[in-house]
Amino acid sequence: MMQSQSIVYKIPEQNEFLSGRFKTHKTLFNRDVLNGVLSIFDEVANIGDDGIRSLTKKYDDVVLDGLILSSEYVESSISSLSPSFRFAIEQAIKNVQDANIAMLPKSWEKQIRPGTVIGENISPLDSVGIWIPARKGPLISTSIMLVVAAKVAGVKKIVVGMPPLNDGFGDQGTVAAAKLAGADQFVIGNGVSIIAGFAQGTESIPEVDGIFGPGPGGIAAAMSVAMTYGKKSVLGIGPTECVIFADETADPLKIAYDLINEGEHGPDSSSILVTTSITLAKKVEALLLKCIDEVEGKRRQYLQNVFGPNGKGAIIVASDVDKACDFINWFAPEHLMVVCEKDIENHVLKLINNAGEILIGEYTPFSAANYGIGITAVLPTNHFARAFSGITSKDMVKYSTIGKLSKEALQEIYPIIKEMGTYEQLPCHVKAADIRLFD
Repeated sequence: MMQSQSIVYKIPEQNEFLSGRFKTHKTLFNRDVLNGVLSIFDEVANIGDDGIRSLTKKYDDVVLDGLILSSEYVESSISSLSPSFRFAIEQAIKNVQDANIAMLPKSWEKQIRPGTVIGENISPLDSVGIWIPARKGPLISTSIMLVVAAKVAGVKKIVVGMPPLNDGFGDQGTVAAAKLAGADQFVIGNGVSIIAGFAQGTESIPEVDGIFGPGPGGIAAAMSVAMTYGKKSVLGIGPTECVIFADETADPLKIAYDLINEGEHGPDSSSILVTTSITLAKKVEALLLKCIDEVEGKRRQYLQNVFGPNGKGAIIVASDVDKACDFINWFAPEHLMVVCEKDIENHVLKLINNAGEILIGEYTPFSAANYGIGITAVLPTNHFARAFSGITSKDMVKYSTIGKLSKEALQEIYPIIKEMGTYEQLPCHVKAADIRLFD
């Protein structure tokens, strides 16, 4: 049986206790992890593929002959899919395509003053490397979301990296889904070393312009280091987390299952209900314990850890809606679900500004967003949603700002150029305008 220690807490009365429970949540990786990652980047830089093979043997306990999955293996992975599984994958790809097409930025120009035109030219990254972890289980949904985002943006070369299974190959379902979504090449090896390969290039792994993917602290640190090589990335895509805001109108059994929906990802998951109803809180807590006891295998162990005394699962009763939203904005959850009466829902949505995604209503469970809606589920964690967003086609492009002036428009801003250029002691700046207007 799951331990019976209460996981119901009150705010603001227990704010200090909750800060302690989530103390480790603020740091996705520490300096020791970062130093280890830097060493791996150095090893890959020095000996390339041999370094990745050595690091994979050291950290993943798998001996690799080559780092590239053959086209024959990729095709056999697709052939291994059952008809129903392939249909589900293809439908998911279509839904993710629809969402990313809707979100894709478009080039534009606009005259903002007579003779002054500004704009943005949108162009895709030439190449991206996508890391798909599998340590806690396959993540075909992640591969679909990231590959499709790149494909919709127009990225010419999409390389997917993944950890090897014990047989030295990649997970077939993940390979198949990524290929059907538009991936061009597959490489396998230790995660940090593959990211180092994407950043620097090796004999087998191409250097790319953008590197994206979720993972624990080491992967997050590797993405940070890759950015120092001029590679585009989105930081803070760590262990999964969710917050549910619900009132007394919510179904407690559905809420309990939504909590374990995200909690089952791993022992480091965060899964939190925030409510103003003590009655709902107690009902969900009782049902949650029963639901966890029905789960089998490693997922049950994960859930017992999440909702145990040292985990990051909790049911929080707030004194009012504003206090509830203060906590949610502080936590800045990867996934937020709002299930409540309409007026309260509207109030909550006005107050919440820190969340990777917001799912609204009782018929929008986390699993629907993880698999079927088409919006991204590759989202910032560990408070990163205060500053970062989930990965979509918008991250697979770059922006060139556009400026165009008529002679009259240049004349209008000439006094600005003259005064600022003179003050900054850059006379040629002023002269570049002078020769256009007065010579």
